[in-house]
Amino acid sequence: MSKIDLLLHPIRIRIILALGGKPLTPGQIAREISDVPQTSLYRHINALLDGGIIQVVDERPVRGTVEKMFALVAGATRISRDELEVVSDEDHLRYFMVFLSSLLQDFSIYLERHQGENGRMDDTVYAKTVLYLTDEQYHQLNEQFRSLALPHAAHDEAESVPPKRRYTFAFFSIPED
Repeated sequence: MSKIDLLLHPIRIRIILALGGKPLTPGQIAREISDVPQTSLYRHINALLDGGIIQVVDERPVRGTVEKMFALVAGATRISRDELEVVSDEDHLRYFMVFLSSLLQDFSIYLERHQGENGRMDDTVYAKTVLYLTDEQYHQLNEQFRSLALPHAAHDEAESVPPKRRYTFAFFSIPED
């Protein structure tokens, strides 16, 4: 299985996002992704582990067994230009559809959890805009997005006042020639 196929699976995307910025046990991952059957969840955790995307960062004995703590391997979720250059147009479309379906699933879960709450959409934004940029400006803008988001990607276990909420941001750009 290619690295891209490993990463771009709806359940594995959710595991990766759950692990973003904080190590978790399989039980903690299961609580964050409670709609996925446990056997399926373990199978996808093992696939990510075998593929070098996640690693065991701690092990501790719990009731006669060893509980593992998993974390993302630094840089492992990044797909290089070389890896993308060999992807067919058909596969690109398939990967993009998986990406979009994961966003749709996240939004559906959000709506289900907040069903009937007035004002639940106050912090939800979806928009599409067109920008006119040189290639250099485009690359600078991408770097600015990264530098703005990265400091907030790590999950700090310390209590904050007010408490932090998790937000999903998804960016993609499509050049028009």
